[in-house]
Amino acid sequence: METNSEKEVLLNPGCESVVDDEERRRLLWLMAEYFRTIGYSDIKARLPGFMPPPVLSGTIEDHRPDFTCRQSDSARTPIILEIVTPGMVEDPTAENRWSLLASAAKLYNAELHFVVPKWSTNGPVDPALKRRLSRMELTVNRVWTV
Repeated sequence: METNSEKEVLLNPGCESVVDDEERRRLLWLMAEYFRTIGYSDIKARLPGFMPPPVLSGTIEDHRPDFTCRQSDSARTPIILEIVTPGMVEDPTAENRWSLLASAAKLYNAELHFVVPKWSTNGPVDPALKRRLSRMELTVNRVWTV
């Protein structure tokens, strides 16, 4: 028998409390530890042991960001962070998700950050991601390569 949260995940992929993909989860752990180390607060991550970020309601689909936190500046500027693996860069289903994250960043005066692996068997990931985000006309504050 399924619980309500299990039904919600089946109906709304991208809303899971914990990231399934091992590569994405590894990058997410690195970023969560980094931001915690530099003193950012209100850290929420789609990782075991963390409070997950809230689900964002979109017109087409709902999505849960991979990671959110607040910077240590005087405005406590929020960050919305998305992990992107090489296989996701050209995934057509990512457009709705990334557009929703960009809209939420504007709405909440947050910074939108993307994280990609430094190396993949197909070469660097960040140039391809930056081209795709540019084609989508999304404003991104930073693309991290880790």
